[in-house]
Amino acid sequence: MPFKSDKVSYGLPTDGFNQSLIRDYIEDLKNTIGLTREIVGVKLFFDKEEYDACKVPTIKGKVSYCIMVERATRGHACKSTLENHNCDGGTTALGLERSTHEIESGQVYFSYNLYASNAVARRMRKAVMGLHREEALTYGLLVQPLKDFEVVPDVVIILGNSFHSMRLLQGYVYNTGVKASLDCKAMQAICSECTTVPYMTNEMNISTLCPSTRMLCKWKQEELAIGIPYEKFEETVKGVMATQLEY
Repeated sequence: MPFKSDKVSYGLPTDGFNQSLIRDYIEDLKNTIGLTREIVGVKLFFDKEEYDACKVPTIKGKVSYCIMVERATRGHACKSTLENHNCDGGTTALGLERSTHEIESGQVYFSYNLYASNAVARRMRKAVMGLHREEALTYGLLVQPLKDFEVVPDVVIILGNSFHSMRLLQGYVYNTGVKASLDCKAMQAICSECTTVPYMTNEMNISTLCPSTRMLCKWKQEELAIGIPYEKFEETVKGVMATQLEY
């Protein structure tokens, strides 16, 4: 079948962000696998000037990062800095602030009653990828539907079901034959597993989501989340479109 993006050649634009082409990719992907939510883009800013230059309004009040992403799947856009976040799991994973003794010792994780001991909780905390361990801290974030981006995003987040995850994995490996090294812990799903992991590893990651984001965002039971480095989005869409079968 013909695709909207067939009218242009594949390849990242060299003369700036090609919003029209990205919108074609998005429409092709949504139509091909039947996504119902908007595909979300995320960009990290590292200085105030760059953050202020982005014309998307800063969100009012304090919410969790995963709520910002959930709203973006319904068409909303926002910017945020540390002052707009009320979840330290998200702020540390995204490098908006340093962590604390209570968090890194496992005490906070153990208090969730998800781990058998404080030692287990500490091992899990150490395994959760976070930008707070990097030298450079993040100043702010842009979270909005990918179709509305006017600059290159860092990460693409897609909410779907197990079928959508399968099709995206098929598309991801189509050109390389290299399997994704999935990082799934049912902990810090949107902030770490779907944002920091693809951002730092340059690999797709699939998350089963976690208790906190399922409670806060009221995701459907069958929903999963997929994080893709923006650099891999185009080739993933191309692979999905090339592997159509009757299921």
